[in-house]
Amino acid sequence: YDGKGELGDPASTEVEAETVDSTRQEITAQPSRGWNERMKIALAWQVVSVLLTGTAVFSQLLADQGVNLPTTQSFINYVVLGLIYGGIMLRRGRRPREVWWKYFAIAVADVEGNFLLVLAYQYTTITSVQLLDCFTIPVVIILSRQFLGVRYSWMHLGGAGLALAGLALLVTADAIMGTKDSGDESASNPILGDILVMIGSTLYGISNVGQEYMVKERDRIEFLAHLGVFGAIISGIQMGILEHEGIKDLFLRGDPVLFAYMLGFGLSLLGMYIFVPILLERSSATFMNLSLLTADFYSLVVALVLFHAKPSFLYFIAFCIIVGGLIIYNLAGDAPASRLSQRPSNFKSKSEEEMSAAINGGVPHSSNGDDEAKSVQDELPQVGV
Repeated sequence: YDGKGELGDPASTEVEAETVDSTRQEITAQPSRGWNERMKIALAWQVVSVLLTGTAVFSQLLADQGVNLPTTQSFINYVVLGLIYGGIMLRRGRRPREVWWKYFAIAVADVEGNFLLVLAYQYTTITSVQLLDCFTIPVVIILSRQFLGVRYSWMHLGGAGLALAGLALLVTADAIMGTKDSGDESASNPILGDILVMIGSTLYGISNVGQEYMVKERDRIEFLAHLGVFGAIISGIQMGILEHEGIKDLFLRGDPVLFAYMLGFGLSLLGMYIFVPILLERSSATFMNLSLLTADFYSLVVALVLFHAKPSFLYFIAFCIIVGGLIIYNLAGDAPASRLSQRPSNFKSKSEEEMSAAINGGVPHSSNGDDEAKSVQDELPQVGV
């Protein structure tokens, strides 16, 4: 039936239906990114890795000066995120596309993960924190497989395993050196510090997988706006309860160097939070955490300069092994996720479409922001049958 009170040609209708089916398959097919594109993404993650190293270095410098304000250090970042992206959300003038409590749950995991990892610097060294926080990787792999339906090939798992082997070599080198030989004696209670890092890494893994889902299935700007607002509320309350005396002492000391360290930490963390969702739209939480393993090596370089560490040659061998694991993981291509939308390589998120429209003075391609993302059927011409 052709919608006009007349019967359509059955043969023609069948051909059109087959055309729609074939087009749908082309749109929903998971494309394989080229090697050049994957390498660009890998290099972009190294920028994030450098920023991560910055947060570690400034946290260690603050800890060495007796400043114990883990929640306060992250609070400023959440406030800035909430102001910037919350303002963009208000300007959009539309309702969120996801229920609030899911964003709140991710914010809790993120805030407490930050809190525990920064707190760990009070009890152990920068090297130990950077090594042990890689426990996030197996957490992310398990959660991605369970909740996102990610199907890893043996090549993916082999690359991840090789990168973790490099990490194990780093841990071995750290154990051989010991804190006294490394010139870093800031570890007052390394066992407690290691436990804090492991718990914090688990929370980070939960946050990373939740973030990957939100930026791919919902909206990056909406996610950052809610993370900023909820993160500021949670960390603000926690800061007022646990750290009010420490904040008072910081202002009484009035040391501009300490405020410079706080600013350096805040800017590094803010840069991470801005870049990570953009890259997660084109990558995955698993590859992100594998790429950030190089932060351990960058931390070592900084430790050589600032903390007068004396590294073993095993560190440099381990770095090469980690990079080799990343290359193997890249060669395996994208790991398909059955519970995430499979998008063509030229796909643009709603965030990108709206930004492009704002720059060009046009209107975003999407017709209604309150609706869910268009399904494949909505994007294809309707055929009367």
